[in-house]
Amino acid sequence: MSRVVLVAVIAAALLAALAPLGAQEPAAQPRITEIVISGNAHVPADQITPAITSKVGEVYSPEQAAKDRDAILALGWFYPVEVSTEPTPEGVRLIFRVQEKMVVQNIVFEGNTVFTAQQLLAVMQTKPGQVLNDVVLNRDLDAIIKKYTDAGYTVVQILGKPTADEQTGTLTIRIAEGRISAIEVVGNRKTKKYVITRELQTKVGMVWNTRTIERDLRRLLNTDLFADVTATPALGARPGEVILRIRVQEKKTGLASVGVAYSSVQKLVGFADVAEANLAGTGQRVSLRGEFGGRNSYELGYFNPWINPAHTSLGVNLYNKTILREAFAEKSILYDEKRTGGNITLSRPLSENTRVYGTLRADSVSARSRDQNEPLPPDVVLRQGANVRSIGATLVNDTRDLIFDPSRGGYNSVSLEVAGLLGGSRFNKFGGDLRRYWKVGGKPGKARVFASRILAGFITGSPPALEQFLVGGGETLRGYPNDRFPGRNMVVMNNEYRFPLGSKLSGVVFVDIGDAWGGAFAEEFGDPSFKLHVGYGVGVRVGTPIGNIRLDFGIGSEGTETHFSVGQAF
Repeated sequence: MSRVVLVAVIAAALLAALAPLGAQEPAAQPRITEIVISGNAHVPADQITPAITSKVGEVYSPEQAAKDRDAILALGWFYPVEVSTEPTPEGVRLIFRVQEKMVVQNIVFEGNTVFTAQQLLAVMQTKPGQVLNDVVLNRDLDAIIKKYTDAGYTVVQILGKPTADEQTGTLTIRIAEGRISAIEVVGNRKTKKYVITRELQTKVGMVWNTRTIERDLRRLLNTDLFADVTATPALGARPGEVILRIRVQEKKTGLASVGVAYSSVQKLVGFADVAEANLAGTGQRVSLRGEFGGRNSYELGYFNPWINPAHTSLGVNLYNKTILREAFAEKSILYDEKRTGGNITLSRPLSENTRVYGTLRADSVSARSRDQNEPLPPDVVLRQGANVRSIGATLVNDTRDLIFDPSRGGYNSVSLEVAGLLGGSRFNKFGGDLRRYWKVGGKPGKARVFASRILAGFITGSPPALEQFLVGGGETLRGYPNDRFPGRNMVVMNNEYRFPLGSKLSGVVFVDIGDAWGGAFAEEFGDPSFKLHVGYGVGVRVGTPIGNIRLDFGIGSEGTETHFSVGQAF
């Protein structure tokens, strides 16, 4: 035998001898013959088995069994969960041993003052008599927070993890409601702090409520003392405490102006206006307007929004004023309405949005021709001067978001004025004012708004001509001259679509309808019968520190009119 053949034979023999020491084929895993769940006393097995993906008849996989164990843990009822196997003649029995968490006997809340325990239990799925389930409990905690936030209580949290007392079966949930420990005001250089805080319904010790605070901010804006107002929370000294920080941006509230005007009728007329809407930072308003030259006139006004803690307000006006008016007949008559007297008004809130006003008025009213070379005819009703001594009452419900430029809400008022009880002319004047505002899109401050108003009124008794209703002009019926339609009865409907054109500029499309009718004045200068007049047109509003400058171009059945004023029409 050659040496090469001998080496080959020896190598083959060695390989044959070493073969049993090499790697062997892995033994096949047994098949699952049964799946058993044990340890569950209250949770039915059919609520557990859907979490198990291992199946009878399949090859047993330790990795899959571990995933099934984790899935059972994730159900929330059990801790711990153990997995094991037992051999059977045909394979293995897969066993999941669970330990149920405590059975809840009682649920206790700590720190809740806004809602009762019964109100909080009503939003929870966890109930006494059930096995505690962490998954369900977490959803319950979210539901509790949602109940708070839906009611405006947005600074609320659950303190830590609810505790479970195994011996008594008591589940304790601790709530921190975000109670206001202090109110800070920043940004007020002139306005005194109490002028701001007295407008707040939110007080120290109350739970932070975003809805209430938003109403407080609107109330501050409606004082017309501030260009902007914001509220932010800050952490208090102790857990669960929050500081309400009000930041204001004050408006310029002082106004002083002088000027002169000339007309062929009145010649040279000078005027001076002085006003302060935040006297010494107290929120009180004073104003003085005087005219001299071709006509002499003055108006003095004072308003205090808070004369006592009940939010009673006081307004006083004294005047000797002259108002240019026009009466329309075959030949129109320009005349000055002269009023000398004053009024005093007290008002008090009945609720958050409702207020009652009482007014005493004393007036001496008369008319004179604007053209002294052509006095009023001796038989014209305008020559009937009168003394008016009246008592008035007005009930107002106001839900507008912003009084001076509303985008939503409404305004309703009814009024009654009784004249003659204290002497002078005897008449009764009834009035109503209904307004609605709908926001139809746009961002805050640049909203598109549809606004509508209905004015109505009537007079009984023997009113002087100058106490009757006058319809026409920029405040009532655009597209017609001021005071175009006089009468004892009045109804007007205004409709506007307001839309932004820029940061300080907005546009308006309007349609007005209305009339005043009835009485001696209407027979002489108007129409004694009711007839609806329609005016429509467009306008622009320019934002300024003193309010919106308003310019409207109206078209009526008698021609066109341009109306200029300050503030929204309504």
